[in-house]
Amino acid sequence: MNKKYSILILTAMCLMIAAASCSSDDESTGSSFVVSDSYTSTLVSRFTLGSNDKVLYNLDSVFFSIDQDKNLIYNADSLPKGTDVSHLTVSVTFPNAVGKAVFKVSESEWMEDKKEVEYSSETTDSIDFTHPVELQVTSQDGKVVRTYEVRVNVHQMQADSLYWDQKARRDLPNTSGDPKNAKCVEQNGNYFCLVTDTYGYVLSKASNPGQGSWERLSVAFSFEPDVASFVASTDAFYILSTEGELYKSTDQGQSWTDCGVQWHSIKGAYGQKVLGVMSEGGEWKHDEYPRGSFTPVAIDPLFPIDNSTDLVMASNTWTVAQQAMLMGGRNQAGEVLRTVWGYDGQKWGRIDNEYAPAVLPELEGAVLVSYASFMNDTITHRLSQRSTWIVMGGRKADGTMNGTTYVSYNQGITWSSGGIKMQLPEYMPPFVGAQAFVVNETQHKVRANAPIRPITQWDCPYIYLVGGKTADGRQLNNIWKGVINQLTFKPIH
Repeated sequence: MNKKYSILILTAMCLMIAAASCSSDDESTGSSFVVSDSYTSTLVSRFTLGSNDKVLYNLDSVFFSIDQDKNLIYNADSLPKGTDVSHLTVSVTFPNAVGKAVFKVSESEWMEDKKEVEYSSETTDSIDFTHPVELQVTSQDGKVVRTYEVRVNVHQMQADSLYWDQKARRDLPNTSGDPKNAKCVEQNGNYFCLVTDTYGYVLSKASNPGQGSWERLSVAFSFEPDVASFVASTDAFYILSTEGELYKSTDQGQSWTDCGVQWHSIKGAYGQKVLGVMSEGGEWKHDEYPRGSFTPVAIDPLFPIDNSTDLVMASNTWTVAQQAMLMGGRNQAGEVLRTVWGYDGQKWGRIDNEYAPAVLPELEGAVLVSYASFMNDTITHRLSQRSTWIVMGGRKADGTMNGTTYVSYNQGITWSSGGIKMQLPEYMPPFVGAQAFVVNETQHKVRANAPIRPITQWDCPYIYLVGGKTADGRQLNNIWKGVINQLTFKPIH
C-alpha cells in the first residue's frame, strides 16, 4: 500500500475513535448533545394575553415580542394609558414539550399569598403584571431551567395626544419684555424673528426657535414696515411698508431695496419668489416677485386677500411639484373664509371640498401646520402614523376667538375636530396671527426592552408656536413647544 495513503487512513481511523469516545463521554456526563435537547425544550414561541373586554377590547390580539437571546417577552407597542394589567390571564405556546412552566410574581398588592402560578393550557388563574414577572420554564428532563422576564408595557402618557410643555415655553428674543408686534420666519434652516418693542425694531436669528439664546442682528428701515407682512424666500427677506410698497433685503435685514411693486398683502414665499395680492384697475389680482414672464391674474371671489394663515409647504409624495397651502382669511368682499387653497409653483387652486360638511369654521389669523398624528388599531392596539394638517387659533366670523383644533387626514380636502387629545391646554391663551414651525430635533433614549440592535437616536418633529395676539390686539410674548407624545418614544425598528 502507498505509504501516503496508509497515513491518511490511519489518521481518519483515529478521528473516528476520538469522535466515538467524545460521544460516549457526552452521554455519560450529560454535556453537549443532551444539554442542547434540554435547551430547546425550554423555549417559548408565542405569548398572548387572554381576552378581557372589561380591561381592553381585543386584548388577546396584542402582539408580544420574544427575545430568545435576552430571555425577554414584551409588547413593544405599549397598551393605552390607564390599562389595568393587575388581573390578566395568559396563553403560552412551547415548540417542544416542557417539564414545567411557572410564573413568579415578586411585587403585587393582591398576590401576596400566591406569588407562583404554574401554567398549563387549562390555567385560568390571573396574574398581576403591574411589575415585571418571571416565567421559569423547566426542560422535560428537568436538567435545564430557563427564566424569561415578562413585561406588559403600558403607556405612562396619552401616546396620541398633542402635548405642550409649559417648562419649555420661551419669550420672544432680545426684547424689552414688552413686544408690540412680532413675526417669525424660516429661511434655509435658520429662524428669524422681527419684533417691535419700546425701543424700536429688533431682528434676531437662531438655528432653533426654542433654544432660548438668539443672535441679535442689525436691522434698519428707511420706511415704516408692516411687521406682520415679513416673509423669507430661499434667498431674500421681503416686507411691505405700511403704504404697501414691497421691499427686499439680501443681507439679512441690514439694508432694504424698493422693488417698485405696490401690493395689498404678501401671501408667502415659494422658492426664490414671493407671492402677493394687488389691486389693478379696480380688480384684485395674484402677483409674483420677481415677476419674470408672469402676468397678474384675477383672484377668485373666495380667495383671501388678507388675514389668511401663512403659506405652508407640504411634505408629501402625492404630487409631482412641491405643494403649498393656506387657509381662511378675508376675501375682497370682506367676508371671513373657511376655504383652503393650494399653490404648485404655477397657479392657485382651491383644495377643500365645498360640498363636504362645513366642519372647519370661517377663520382669520389662524395657524396651519403640516404635521403627523396617530391612528389606533382597535384590534392590535398599535398606533400607525398618518400625515395630518392642523388648524389652530384664529378669530371666527362673529369676532370670538377659536378654541378648537381642527385636522385633515387627506391633504386639506375634508376636515374634522381634532378631538380632545389634539386641543390646546387652558394655560395657552387664545391667539390670532401666530406662526408655527415644525423642527426636527434629535432624541437620545435607550429602553431596557430594546431590540437586539437598539435604536439610540432618532429625529422627533416638534411644533413651535410663536407670538400671536390676544383678542384685544396685545402682542403675546410666547414661544410654545408642542409634540405628539408618540413621536418622542423610541422607534421599535
